[in-house]
Amino acid sequence: MSVIREALVRMPLMINLRQFLYLGDTIDDALRKSATIVGVKNFDQKAFSHLLKWAKSLDVLNPEIKIEDLVNQAVASKEVRHKEQQTKIVAFLSHSSKDKIFIRQLAADLNKANISIWLDEQMIKVGDSIAEKISQGMAESDYFLIALSSNSVESEWVKRELNNALLTEIEERKVKVLPLILNKCEVPVLIKDKKCADFSESYRAGLKELLTALKEE
Repeated sequence: MSVIREALVRMPLMINLRQFLYLGDTIDDALRKSATIVGVKNFDQKAFSHLLKWAKSLDVLNPEIKIEDLVNQAVASKEVRHKEQQTKIVAFLSHSSKDKIFIRQLAADLNKANISIWLDEQMIKVGDSIAEKISQGMAESDYFLIALSSNSVESEWVKRELNNALLTEIEERKVKVLPLILNKCEVPVLIKDKKCADFSESYRAGLKELLTALKEE
């Protein structure tokens, strides 16, 4: 149900609908205006009855709900998970799209070792806000694995994920940063003091080192 609620909260139609409700419109007027904004032609209110029923039952129409609430809920969900599933580990995997072949292999091997991986191509769907989805993913995770390579250190997305503000957020949400060295590259200043799992000489050695770090905390 949480997945359905998140999808509804992020839906452009619902975002506009909440805004019009917040401005004081009735539900009927707010729906009509929102449908017009998102490009619905030949508007028929009855066609939205089931969608509205879901939205009401999941409290998606609350005008005061914010996207950041999803991140806070993810943090709360993680705290519950820590209590109920103390051995489960979730790791966010930050990387360059040019390293996808390596990353998919690593994600598969970590999954086999009972480490749940948050991987963008699996978790971010068409229409999602990438920045918001990444923020939520990190909030749900116990570890932030950053794959460092000659590709990723030049990637604007990877740099963005690893700026000072993001590191502060990670620390506040109790997410531990673990750098992974894929090949020879310049390690970002922000994490130069952190021990890295080195995959550059041996994949198996790097994987063993990473699994040890993930499971010894």
